Amino acid sequence: MLRHKVKEMSFPSGLKGLVIDTPKTGVVVAEVGFRAGEFLLEKEKWETAHLMEHVLLGANKNFEKARDFQAAIEQNGAYSNASTSVYDITYEVETAHFEWQRVLGLLLDGISAPKFLQEEIDSEASNVKEELISRSNNHFRHLNAALRQKMGLSSLTDQERVELMSNVTRSDLLDHYDRTHTLSNARFIVAGNFKGDYQEVEELFSKRLKLNKGSSRISLPSESAKYCDDPFVIRKPSVPNVYLYLDLYLDRILTQREKIAMQILCTMLTETMYSRIFGTAREKGWVYGMGSGLTYARNLSSWWLGAQVSKTNSQALIRHIRDELLRLRQGKIDDADFLSAQKHLLGKTMRSGQTATGLVNRYGYFYVDDSINDLNKLPKLMQKVKKDECLNLFNEMLDKNIWGLGLLGSTSLVPARKMKKYLEEIF
Repeated sequence: MLRHKVKEMSFPSGLKGLVIDTPKTGVVVAEVGFRAGEFLLEKEKWETAHLMEHVLLGANKNFEKARDFQAAIEQNGAYSNASTSVYDITYEVETAHFEWQRVLGLLLDGISAPKFLQEEIDSEASNVKEELISRSNNHFRHLNAALRQKMGLSSLTDQERVELMSNVTRSDLLDHYDRTHTLSNARFIVAGNFKGDYQEVEELFSKRLKLNKGSSRISLPSESAKYCDDPFVIRKPSVPNVYLYLDLYLDRILTQREKIAMQILCTMLTETMYSRIFGTAREKGWVYGMGSGLTYARNLSSWWLGAQVSKTNSQALIRHIRDELLRLRQGKIDDADFLSAQKHLLGKTMRSGQTATGLVNRYGYFYVDDSINDLNKLPKLMQKVKKDECLNLFNEMLDKNIWGLGLLGSTSLVPARKMKKYLEEIF
């Protein structure tokens, strides 16, 4: 893990942020996030947040066109981007240390005073359509979004979103900006070699992020997932294989230690070429790649497992998944498998924190609930987690029986129901 210190900043306006002091880096990475995602919008206006994010870093009080603003930010090799999720909009820059004040200042100016020119809205609306159409070719993404929607969570597929683009007007963008882009609703993370002096960061945000104070941080939605009685099938005869997702939900948030426990299980099951599910399936020639992971919402935690597999091998793969998850259900983890997964996760975590960007990503949970999990303490915590903790947590998730199986491709409901029958044995 890159040696670092974390400084939390709180402003009278309600603005909060983290400064990560990284002595051995020559770049500065900065993110500014707002609780401004699609969950705040009616379905007909779903694309308002996404289009606003595309247009916001365009023409502003200092630059007549978007390309002029981007040229100013990137003139010495700096990078800038923005992204929208169901819950948040995030703006980011990465720059050489010698000009971090200039680049971050420009980002804050852009966020503070966008013009939302109609000509830029029109061009970006076309670009957003192109983005959504290209993403709609990602079958995993399509299935994931559709299954989330089926299980009662805030989600729309890219195919649905394309159809809603024409509903968004300039006034929608202005209203959403005024509602969400306030100081009390903003959070930031900045990482760089500041040598313990954070005054310039504090002054930049105080002087250049000129937004209304707002009333408070917008809360995440309180969502509940529901069990899917039938497997969810998106039939696409043109797709010759089968994409599958297994989603399990727990109706509470995991502690940091519990997250590590589930990450150890993910590593043991799918992370490596010698893992119990993927490694064995790959050795038998059943599947080229697969994975598993965790997702979080305000009051939900989810474990997912996904794979792309031929119709010929799909039944064998799902039975293998069933058998390995049944071992966990029965309290069986080999000591060697557990220790190997624990060490692999530790090494991967250490690698992920070797850059300023990696550290910013690792501290990203700050955007969810203002929590700060000191990564310097993470390696020791990982080594303390016991296999019984992994088993107990996994069984708690199974006991809730909130899960769904999603399939996309050249399949149908009959084989999908057979696959779900195998998985029901776990519960």
